Amino acid sequence: MNLNKYLAAFAMIFFSAAASAVEPARMRWLMGTFCEIDASGAKDTPSAVTAAFDEIDRWDRILSIYKKESELNALNASAGTGPFHVSAELYAQTEAALRLSRETGGAFDPTVLPVLKGGNAALPLVGWSKVRLDAQKRTIDLPLKGMGLDFGGIGKGWALDRALEVLRARGATRARLNFGGQILVFGSSPDGNDWRVTIPGRAESIHLKAGSVSTSGNAEHPGHIVSPFDGRPIMRRDQATAVLPTATEADAWSTALFVLGKAPTNFPGQSFVTLTPHYKGVSQ
Repeated sequence: MNLNKYLAAFAMIFFSAAASAVEPARMRWLMGTFCEIDASGAKDTPSAVTAAFDEIDRWDRILSIYKKESELNALNASAGTGPFHVSAELYAQTEAALRLSRETGGAFDPTVLPVLKGGNAALPLVGWSKVRLDAQKRTIDLPLKGMGLDFGGIGKGWALDRALEVLRARGATRARLNFGGQILVFGSSPDGNDWRVTIPGRAESIHLKAGSVSTSGNAEHPGHIVSPFDGRPIMRRDQATAVLPTATEADAWSTALFVLGKAPTNFPGQSFVTLTPHYKGVSQ
């Protein structure tokens, strides 16, 4: 579960829309992949798009395990030493991640970092229910030395939702955001209809009024998604797509669907889990 969960986005997911009705797309490299934003309706759309990109970058500086000075790295370094006081931002992200861990039955689990670093021998350090939150004191306690959080399976979606909040606050009336292949849309498409999204590896497209589409699989980095249940890399030749109202939910659930290989009965949205290969070798 890392922030590069699904690269080569622009070859995988496409939109059909009349480009003349939206502002020109803008793109920036963020969180290890490309993010593209098309938006319109704001009084100063270019400024709104820039602010949205800046918001994603701000969250990267909070959540990245690859940036030495990130707040998440400081939290992880505190593991085994007692409750650690965090910003409202990191607390909110952690709380959301643990909620989705519970809802997915642990198939999505941000505490998988130890096995990503040390293999399945570190499995005793994994378990979302081990993390202790104190909302009143705004502290997070990783009780075992060596524990750590990795928001690679949810951070991109979380940042997308926050970027969309910025766009809407600045008056945007429609937008589509493509962040390394994860899509988030709101408002009607430029032609006034629903957005049309093509699911990777499938012939049919879906029509979306608003919400997010996220796909997880092994196309780019075989074995980079690790099962929280046994600590082993998942090498199956399939992929999973989740369609949900928020990018945060879609990001976490697409990871969970890939781990499970199917949609559980409590899955709250639309899903596409493909069990046949679409690429040579290990596939998405």
